[in-house]
Amino acid sequence: MLNFRHLEKSRIKEYESYYSDPEAVGLEYNFVSAYLWSREYDIKVAFYDDTLIKAYFRGDGSVWGYCLPSGKNVKGAVEAVFADAQEKNDRACFGYLSQKERDILETLCPDRFVFERSDTTQDYIYFTDDLANLAGKKYHSKRNHISKFFRTFDNTEIRSITPDNICDALTVVELWCDENDIDRKTYAEYEVIREALDNLAEFNMRGIILFVSGKPVAMTLGSEISPVCFDVNFEKALTAYEGSYAVINNEFAKRLTAYTYINREEDLGLEGLRKSKLSYHPAIIYDRYDGVAKW
Repeated sequence: MLNFRHLEKSRIKEYESYYSDPEAVGLEYNFVSAYLWSREYDIKVAFYDDTLIKAYFRGDGSVWGYCLPSGKNVKGAVEAVFADAQEKNDRACFGYLSQKERDILETLCPDRFVFERSDTTQDYIYFTDDLANLAGKKYHSKRNHISKFFRTFDNTEIRSITPDNICDALTVVELWCDENDIDRKTYAEYEVIREALDNLAEFNMRGIILFVSGKPVAMTLGSEISPVCFDVNFEKALTAYEGSYAVINNEFAKRLTAYTYINREEDLGLEGLRKSKLSYHPAIIYDRYDGVAKW
């Protein structure tokens, strides 16, 4: 049986070395994000013949889904997954597969899986220049929202997140929780964001805070997937300050033009979030698949 363990902060660079791809745009390559959410989603990793296997577990210790192994011996690791599932009296189920990973699995194990596209876990990926410039008719409403924000609110300021102002970034999250009647003591994302901010430098994360008259009203924070793609891990804004989401999105993109793409992650199956992500006209909708072994 494979020896799965929770991700360790000190080993993030090691995990990333198994997924090295200078052109990567998908979240499967971001182990900062995987580590931050590893407790909430019970993400663990195991090693087989210099190959890394990531998996999502259920509360009862069973595996919800294995990810496609990555490393020296992918085929051997896939067979190890089959054996691990069999020892658990279950069929192997691979989850969160990109189209490329699905193709690899089908090639390694022809006619052994039934695949189904997930409609909740696809990544929304944008050209950075599109989000930074908001040019053309398709972004007309976004430009109007931003213009109205700056006409309505005086004394605005945007600052990069640093160790000196992480408390302001966290204040935005706390106020957002209050605005949405969420108890932050039981809200998992609050603790995830807190840990991200506490490890800002170690995780090489970047972010900005939007202030109005000295009050923090929006924040965003992210991490690099590859030299061509940046991942926006968190974004919170107070809707009482109309247009603040559009502003924080646009201002952060302006600071990320060294990257070709920005990955704004999945929509979680939430219709409102899906509409919002589509309204920014993604360059790529990065599909995900689940594959269940036939035997």
